[in-house]
Amino acid sequence: MSIAHSLYEARPPLRSILLVPLRPRPYLRALYLFLAFPLGITYFVVLVAGVTVGAVTSILVVGVPLLLAVLLLARGFGWVERRLVTALLGVDVPDPDYGFLTGSARERVVGLVADWTTWSELGYLFSMFALGTGAFVFLFTAFAMSVTVVATPLYYDRAPGRVGFFPGDPVRLTQSLSVPWGDLFVGAEFGFTVSEWAVDSLPDALAMSLIGVALLWVTLILVDGAGWLWGQYARLLLSDDLQPVARLRRRLPAERNR
Repeated sequence: MSIAHSLYEARPPLRSILLVPLRPRPYLRALYLFLAFPLGITYFVVLVAGVTVGAVTSILVVGVPLLLAVLLLARGFGWVERRLVTALLGVDVPDPDYGFLTGSARERVVGLVADWTTWSELGYLFSMFALGTGAFVFLFTAFAMSVTVVATPLYYDRAPGRVGFFPGDPVRLTQSLSVPWGDLFVGAEFGFTVSEWAVDSLPDALAMSLIGVALLWVTLILVDGAGWLWGQYARLLLSDDLQPVARLRRRLPAERNR
């Protein structure tokens, strides 16, 4: 199945999306997004250090083998990522063809360097530094804010400052309805203004906590969607779906069986 086909088929109904927090998958995807931050830093530091040292020493004999070792290490990191993506994100990422593991030493070196997946995996690992950092900031901010609001009844009367909703400017919410009646339009408009909401009683704190539950619910839905998108991105770069040679190899047997 191609990436485009899987994207087209993955259209869950609205009810399934709203019930996402009741399933284990969003929590596993949140775990992967949290792990992406330290893993992305590790991949970036190790690979950049290897490429830098290998490039500087390339005029010596040791430089080229070191660069090849970095490529092999990237393939190993890619293998680890495929397992993590499949187990935590729930997106199946098939292993690519490891043709460079067979043949003579020269054939293996040429196969490693010429393999499209070697460079796509390397690009994925480098991109994890930025993506992992962004995912960590989003998760930490969203979960911290949601949990803090949910726990309002535990601290609203002991907080050093005021607890509640205090916008800089009043928020005006309006809703209008108009119905045609002959040559006229008959309508009504309703509105209210929120200047501030100070939580100074238990009922107010419980209401604020319910808002926090809604925020947490929406956060889990967004995390699930972000994890799914990340899985498609990983499948795009960590498998050989886009490698022309691999696609040709899969197509030939199918055409012969027709």
